[in-house]
Amino acid sequence: IKSSKGKSFNLMKRSKAKISLGECNITEADTSAMTKPVKKLQLSLHATDLKNLTSALNGISNPYAEVKLLVSGSDNEKGEKGKLLGRTEIVKNSLSPKWTTSFILDYNFGKEACVKVSVVDKVKKGSDTPIGSAVFKIEDILRRRGNINHIQLETNKEGQGILYARICEVPPISAGKLILRWQEFRGKILDPFFEIRRKYGEDGETWTPLYRSENVRSNFCPQWNPA
Repeated sequence: IKSSKGKSFNLMKRSKAKISLGECNITEADTSAMTKPVKKLQLSLHATDLKNLTSALNGISNPYAEVKLLVSGSDNEKGEKGKLLGRTEIVKNSLSPKWTTSFILDYNFGKEACVKVSVVDKVKKGSDTPIGSAVFKIEDILRRRGNINHIQLETNKEGQGILYARICEVPPISAGKLILRWQEFRGKILDPFFEIRRKYGEDGETWTPLYRSENVRSNFCPQWNPA
């Protein structure tokens, strides 16, 4: 590199050399942050033993989950700030929901980041009722066997259930459709649907739902939309 006065500088010999480009200053120490890998990860959730917040006359809770991404330096673990990743679908009449909605997030390895998950009971009339929440450190999940971690939900009361979070790398995109139909079913069935599940890890201890079809109401020969 040559200066305006004709002097030459060899960056290979000067480890602390500095380059000034207008308002942008880059030093050798800064380049380490530029090389940290950023990967797209996929978060999936399920819960067990949730407390039923619905009265006995109205059946069982209809839980869904809301997910926020909290990044070190701009957010805090209490969730006052954060990027909303979205909400899961509502699983009706269930205290151990397995949500099929997953969330894609960018994770910078070496930079602390968390996800805050709030579990809520969907109410037909009035405001939805919070069941509990949990904060997961992404790094902790990735270190666990099977890339899954569980935390008891934080609430003002005890025994509100356990929330499970699993993280994996985003799988490659593939093309194709799955079309299913059921013919000449004999039995008592009202609103059939199907699920596609996957086992993770070498042991494959649990099945994680990837897709849940729509209900085909009052039909003994259902044909579902392509998955």
